[in-house]
Amino acid sequence: MRLLENIKFRFRHRKWQRQHPTVELHQPFTILNMGNLELGEHIYIGPGAWFILRGRCTIGRGTILGPRCKIHTSNHRYEGTMLPYDAIYEVKDVHIGENVWIGADVSIMPGVTIGEGAVVAACACVTKDVPACAVVGGNPARVLKYRDRERYDTLKASDSIYLKLKQQGVTLLDEKQRSQKQAQ
Repeated sequence: MRLLENIKFRFRHRKWQRQHPTVELHQPFTILNMGNLELGEHIYIGPGAWFILRGRCTIGRGTILGPRCKIHTSNHRYEGTMLPYDAIYEVKDVHIGENVWIGADVSIMPGVTIGEGAVVAACACVTKDVPACAVVGGNPARVLKYRDRERYDTLKASDSIYLKLKQQGVTLLDEKQRSQKQAQ
């Protein structure tokens, strides 16, 4: 039985990769209701992704989701007819804009919209909408600062999208060249 499940998974995954050739989806991952996932081009989804998609989730082009990112589009109803919750899900869609960077171990809760160009720090729990170009972190996530909007717009206008350039072989590949030690 395990072999049959593995063959079915590989078939579905190959079909999915043909439909999304510029999307990097790393294993292992769990995506419940993959049909509710709408993806732009040049997206990276790190290993350990866990998306429970009873509602829709849209991810804009150029977005990077770090390892172990969790996206929820539903929650249990704790004010229902049973304890600790009842059998009804409260479903709310999640929208992630273009060129968003979501760090490792981030949780995104139902109904959230993350604006274009936003940065979500590692281990954040996003419970409310994130404005465009905001840098957020914490639990619950809050705005820490904003990106330079003029610089962002210039880079976007020149189509300087990291994943697109990486797939074209234009970015640095040598690990020593890529690593910069920060002055203290």
